[in-house]
Amino acid sequence: MQSLIHHAIRPCRVGTLLMVLSGAGCQAWHTQQLAPAAVLAARHPAQLRITRADGSHVVIQHPNLQGDTLVGIGRGQQGKVRLPVPDIRAVATRGFSPERTVALGVGVAALAYGAFLIGVAACGCY
Repeated sequence: MQSLIHHAIRPCRVGTLLMVLSGAGCQAWHTQQLAPAAVLAARHPAQLRITRADGSHVVIQHPNLQGDTLVGIGRGQQGKVRLPVPDIRAVATRGFSPERTVALGVGVAALAYGAFLIGVAACGCY
């Protein structure tokens, strides 16, 4: 019985891994041509990737404009982040990426085909 449960869990792990990879493959950062205030008003993003004037990046969640300062929660150990709008060079939002989605599909298909060929060669079924 233990072996049966172990074999039933393995496909679930593979399925979960594929779902995580497909989610990552279909998303990308897209630089916006609008000012931070306009991006927040038009899109209401859950997170933004900010490029500072010095070229460094910071990702903030739950962004909000307070006067001339963009405020949000930083990823990791950063806590609350406050960025003066004049110090922001670019704003990017997370969105669907057709190129990454196609590349992921081709990669998964290639891996499946390779696994099939290995299986056929291993069993001598050709």
